[in-house]
Amino acid sequence: MKSTHPQPFRPRIGLLPTGHKMYWGQFPGLKEMGLNMYAKLRKHLKEIGEVVAPDLVDTAEKAAAAGKFFRRQDIDILLIFPVGYTTGMCMVPAIKDLAVPLRLVNAHEDSSYDYKTADTALYLYHEGVCCIPEYAGALVALGRRFKVRTGHFGQQRLWDELRADCLGAAAARVFKSLNFGVIGNTYTNMVDMPTDEHRMLRATGRLMIRPEVEEVEEAFARVTPEQLEVMYRQFREMYDVDETVTNEHMKLSAQIAVAFDEVVHRHDLHAFGFYWWGEKERMTQLRSQAALAVSRLAAMGRPGVTEGDVKTAMAMKIMNLLGGGGMFVEFFSMDFDENFIMMGHDGPSNVSVADGRPKLQHLEVHHGKTGHGLGIDFKMKEGPITLLNLTQFDAGDTFKLIYTIAEVIPGDVLHIGNPNCRVRVAKPIPEFMDDWCQQGPCHHIALGVGDHAAELKSFAEAMQFRTVRV
Repeated sequence: MKSTHPQPFRPRIGLLPTGHKMYWGQFPGLKEMGLNMYAKLRKHLKEIGEVVAPDLVDTAEKAAAAGKFFRRQDIDILLIFPVGYTTGMCMVPAIKDLAVPLRLVNAHEDSSYDYKTADTALYLYHEGVCCIPEYAGALVALGRRFKVRTGHFGQQRLWDELRADCLGAAAARVFKSLNFGVIGNTYTNMVDMPTDEHRMLRATGRLMIRPEVEEVEEAFARVTPEQLEVMYRQFREMYDVDETVTNEHMKLSAQIAVAFDEVVHRHDLHAFGFYWWGEKERMTQLRSQAALAVSRLAAMGRPGVTEGDVKTAMAMKIMNLLGGGGMFVEFFSMDFDENFIMMGHDGPSNVSVADGRPKLQHLEVHHGKTGHGLGIDFKMKEGPITLLNLTQFDAGDTFKLIYTIAEVIPGDVLHIGNPNCRVRVAKPIPEFMDDWCQQGPCHHIALGVGDHAAELKSFAEAMQFRTVRV
């Protein structure tokens, strides 16, 4: 099951078609057969993204020219497709100094052919597989990472693999261009909330943006009656509210949402953490009543996470880029009778992953925090999910991705003003918890709708992040 959340970008797919010039004069029609198959490959790939390709490369000189071409094109990934046997030097000069993920497309339009009647030209037309080990050996010798994608054009698996490769690589390109930040500070004494900005600098070339808390306060004071009315009506249409929620609660949440919207868009934050305790009542409420404001931004692809957790906001953004939405959770409890883990979190969520209309209730106490405000409750969509943690512990120079593929299962959940769901992991719970914790995670997790393991691997490869599947 894949998420229905649309990708906010189209990959730029570099495609290198290779052939062996020596054959063309010997076997008239062979080149045309190969180019016809190549055209079918391009048609499939155009459904995934924008295809960027030179003419057929059948000499080392053309490969060098193709390399210059690709370096000007800002591609996300390079797919290398031999239309028959070709020498390795039809590929090597093209990938020199090209810092993108590489895939050897070991594929053919035919699943088989008639060996008894085939002539040499037809045999050579099906012989692209012959040079794949040669290409692979050259890449290993050059210290380049790659994957081989094998199959025939009638197999959906092949296109799913290539789609995941391209989307993951393109998501990394987008991720590097985004702004991440924190408004306020991290929750006091949480050792996993602070973020090493030098890691962010090495990963993306950017530092965190740090809007002042007073900017939210000033934006709140500037909200016009017209802005307030538009946001208020939006929330009334979006949520079911119970009897604990007053009109004043809704208006305050709407006014705070307009303020957050202004500050987040002014700084062009694509994911952010936020937290402050507040000494003045108004300042405390600007944070404690922000659940609707930040949930709205998350549904719009700009996730925010309470307790100042920028890293989990970044993980939610990764899920968003890969089409999984992105919800903010932590481990609530373990149920050994029915074999599931209860997961959720208080405060902001992502209403785009709700099954049905989310509900609101007023909470006089936000556990572990000051202030009071509206709590969001909804039923989570059932089915496969990806749990993703972005950590700086045991991560080398930048970050590490820890993930698992699990499932939201049916059953009773808590009704405490916090979205939560039953999650069943593949491993026995004791084994899963030990394996997960050994990787040095944060205690917050981004939950994405659908199985995005393949896209995550491609994303991590392009970002040069360590990645561990639990």
